[in-house]
Amino acid sequence: MHSHVRFNRGLVRQYHKWMKAMHYAGTTQTTYLKALHQYVGFMGQRSFARAKHTDIRLFVAQASENGATLGSVYRHLGILRQFYDFLNLGGVVDYVAPRFVRLRLPWHQRPRVLSEAQVRQLISATRTLRERALIEFFYSTGCRLNEARHTKIEHIDFVARQARVRGKLGKIRLVLLAESASTAVREYIGSRTSGYVFEADYPKQKGHFSPQANQWKSKWHYTRKCDNRSMSKTKVLGSTARMTYEEAKQEHERLMAQMDLSPPKRSGPLSKMAIQQVVIRVSRRAGLKRVTPHTLRRTFATHLHENGASLEVIRALLGHVWVQTTLRYARIGPDGLSKNFEKCHPQGNRHETVSE
Repeated sequence: MHSHVRFNRGLVRQYHKWMKAMHYAGTTQTTYLKALHQYVGFMGQRSFARAKHTDIRLFVAQASENGATLGSVYRHLGILRQFYDFLNLGGVVDYVAPRFVRLRLPWHQRPRVLSEAQVRQLISATRTLRERALIEFFYSTGCRLNEARHTKIEHIDFVARQARVRGKLGKIRLVLLAESASTAVREYIGSRTSGYVFEADYPKQKGHFSPQANQWKSKWHYTRKCDNRSMSKTKVLGSTARMTYEEAKQEHERLMAQMDLSPPKRSGPLSKMAIQQVVIRVSRRAGLKRVTPHTLRRTFATHLHENGASLEVIRALLGHVWVQTTLRYARIGPDGLSKNFEKCHPQGNRHETVSE
């Protein structure tokens, strides 16, 4: 029987090129490709073009038997639907088989959202200008992590308290800065007028000398300016038997004076890991658990909705395409639901007594 493995893999490669052309996030591409490669293994020598909805059901059932959660198989089914939509538009298949498969909706635990008091507690726990600027910026703008780290000083209008950020698929949108956030960012950037707001850190440039194996050795650490790589060098100053401590110290200081140990000019943004660690460190200091930049994004949406902002406004500020996505972000608590009902329903909060 003729094998279609190469044909199937070729279709996955074509879909990968399309995802790149559509500027899908790198993590999204990785997730989709992982699921599709699992599907390639499941189909074996059978062609993707001849797959029926029964094949999709068997794939989902096999994933469940192998320990995948309902949420995982539901996500895999969604990936296959988009993949077969792509094949259908390209004329490879006549119908989209995964769309004839239905799964029970997974139950999602409510995402963490901070209260207004907890946000104040978090801000109070900051100790450095950068910590304060990061927390204030996330909570004030509702930005995604990547949007915040790639924001440049030139993109911020401190007079209008607005910032221009690049979201998913390269879309540009305006976000707003509260007065406290604008002040925190200004204090953090200081006299800088260009470059990334949240700059990358470089290791401290330093040198020291010590006796090793009957020799005085001078060692220094620096960052190479051509590629920002962390480097170290060692030089023998002399024998411990022939050179005193003071002589070795003077020679080491003379050598260090000739070295350029000034840090390179910062040109890159702070890494994702570094930003996450800042938020985690501050949240632990505040006595809060499981706080991430995304927690602050959801908190931003929820607090706006609870204080009267419309879903359309929140959707625009978050950069969502669909208002249904915004609904999942702007969590409405029982109190907020009750207040909105009493305020908006024609028969709500009627305390007038009817006269006889």
